[in-house]
Amino acid sequence: MTWPWRSGFGTKILLPLSNRIRMTDPGLPNDCFSRDALEFPGILELVRGFLSGPISEPLLRALEPRTDLEGIRREHELTREARECLREGSRPSLGSLKDSRPVLDKLAIEGESCTALEILALVEVARAARDLRGMFLKSPFTRLDALAGGTADFRDLVRELEGKILPEGTVDSSASPALARIRRSIERLKVEVQSALEKLLRRLSQAGVLQDTVIAIRNERFVLPIRAEEKHRVHGIVHGASSSGATLYLEPMETVPLNNELVELEDREFAEVQRVLSEFSDKLRARRADLATATQILGELDLAFAKAEFARQYDCCFPEFAGEAGAVRDLILADVRHPLLDMALREQSRKSVPLAIELREPRTLMIVSGPNTGGKTVALKTAGVAVLMAQAGLPVAASFARLPIFDRVLADIGDQQSIQANLSTFSAHVKNIQSMVEVAGRNALVLMDEIGSSTDPNEGAALAIAVLEHFRERGAMTLVTTHHSRLKAYAAETPEAVNAAMEFDEVTLEPTYRLLAGLPGKSSGIDIAQRLGLDPAIVAKARTLIDPSEAQAAALVAKLHEQKAEIEREMARVAREQRELEERKQRLEQEFERERRAKLKELDKRLEETLRQHEEKWERTIAEIRAQIEAQGQSSKTARGLERKAVRLEREAREEWDAQVLETLGEPEGTASDSRDRVKAAPAVGDRVRVQDLSTPGTVSSLL
Repeated sequence: MTWPWRSGFGTKILLPLSNRIRMTDPGLPNDCFSRDALEFPGILELVRGFLSGPISEPLLRALEPRTDLEGIRREHELTREARECLREGSRPSLGSLKDSRPVLDKLAIEGESCTALEILALVEVARAARDLRGMFLKSPFTRLDALAGGTADFRDLVRELEGKILPEGTVDSSASPALARIRRSIERLKVEVQSALEKLLRRLSQAGVLQDTVIAIRNERFVLPIRAEEKHRVHGIVHGASSSGATLYLEPMETVPLNNELVELEDREFAEVQRVLSEFSDKLRARRADLATATQILGELDLAFAKAEFARQYDCCFPEFAGEAGAVRDLILADVRHPLLDMALREQSRKSVPLAIELREPRTLMIVSGPNTGGKTVALKTAGVAVLMAQAGLPVAASFARLPIFDRVLADIGDQQSIQANLSTFSAHVKNIQSMVEVAGRNALVLMDEIGSSTDPNEGAALAIAVLEHFRERGAMTLVTTHHSRLKAYAAETPEAVNAAMEFDEVTLEPTYRLLAGLPGKSSGIDIAQRLGLDPAIVAKARTLIDPSEAQAAALVAKLHEQKAEIEREMARVAREQRELEERKQRLEQEFERERRAKLKELDKRLEETLRQHEEKWERTIAEIRAQIEAQGQSSKTARGLERKAVRLEREAREEWDAQVLETLGEPEGTASDSRDRVKAAPAVGDRVRVQDLSTPGTVSSLL
């Protein structure tokens, strides 16, 4: 945002916009989130591919993990709305907008004029802000509407400046009446000069003086190409020669006055253009703060839609957060992937294996073990980058994510040795660990790859356990990878710790890259060496040299993995059978429903036919009674007798109707007595009934 600041003497100072693009929390060092170690810049580069244009690039470059929960949630909710908007096929068109922040900084200097293209860039910002103010007005996207509505009203400014600068950066003649007059004069004079030169062309061409029959321009003056050896035959001013020297570009004396006048007009045109640019610059300078705000808002909108498109392309979710500091912390990542690995495998038409990473208090330590090249380091980086993405307002490449808010993500990953600093790999790791020990607290996430390596295994394991104990006591959430058996045992004995294994297929002797919680991993170094083609004799010898206790422990781990795999297979089989039963149940229900509807349809048809026959018979009976009344006269005695007969006939007709209905209902639904009970029962909504005083049936729609 652009805000005017005032010094103590009341002078307005407009800070450069580039100094005000800051999305991280003040006071936090830039490296407290291990951005480079976790390849966070690579994630931003992925998102960059979904930006519409340059206007949002500075905001993306400034994107950093933050620690204010409400701010993080606002970012995710804005992106969530943008994703819903994308699903409806709508996205603001912002691709033509340039990054106008340098132009706004230029306008901060009083009296400084902008170029035509710079002015055009700001006019396009104003136009885009005008168009976006109402884009989300009647939509359910309240956050997008609030953001877009935060721009000023630029309708007057756009009306005044729109179309005055052409796309190629030329000031249009409509920019001022004086400019239009000057350009009309220039065009008239050019026609006059060209007409005079064309007459000379025809005359000199016949005389064989010309090198070519064209009119050229040199030094902004119209000239003719004359043969060098014939220059004495034409009186004029030479303005240059060809590279070979065979052609001279000569301005005939007949057109010198016209060219002089033309140059003067062009100078006046240039001066008027500069005056117009200065005038337009002043108009924009008066709205500089509004334009800076609009630039920021348009950039935020474009970034939100870029993040939404990233979420769609990489199957991301919007994370939940564990709450305020001091609350119970959960780190849950379901089906999580590292987007950079995802992208690399996509290019090879392959898919990455999603991971399940879960730490729930009081468990705050996960020790990941398993084979080399099995994916342990990727698991660490994936967890770390997911946290950074979530706290930077980026969707997480997972099916579900629930995370604490960390004030530090401290990573010691990779070979840190430095020849220049005279550091071995072990020394570099120790220095990194010391820097982490100094700052890690309850709200820190610690990631350490191959902890306790690069030194004597016994000492390395002891040192690793001591470091992990320190982080456990400080309350930091910690994920580490290791090959040390002592660390696996430590995890099994420590209530706050959990083992996790990168799965290894004992049949193919290849890693599956699945992370299995609750089990220690098997390093499988000899098996991998065998798969990679090491001399079989050497492999066999190595197996005989393994410490018996280590071999026994490895065999136990392998057996546990086999049992877990068997349990998973059995669970998958049960789940599959359950799905099949559910599908069969649904099919039977659908078949039953189809049969029921068919029977009801047939029943309805038969009842309609029965009713029709009954009504026809009743109408014939009534007609006969009326005919008898007319034939026998209108005596009261006769009428009473006929009325009694009509009542008797009506009763008989109703009894016959009820019997036919019962017979019809009884066929598909059971016995006649059952049907009679149903007929006598109180009607329900949806029942087919016949009202006594009406001659047609109906369906009960409601009960009063």
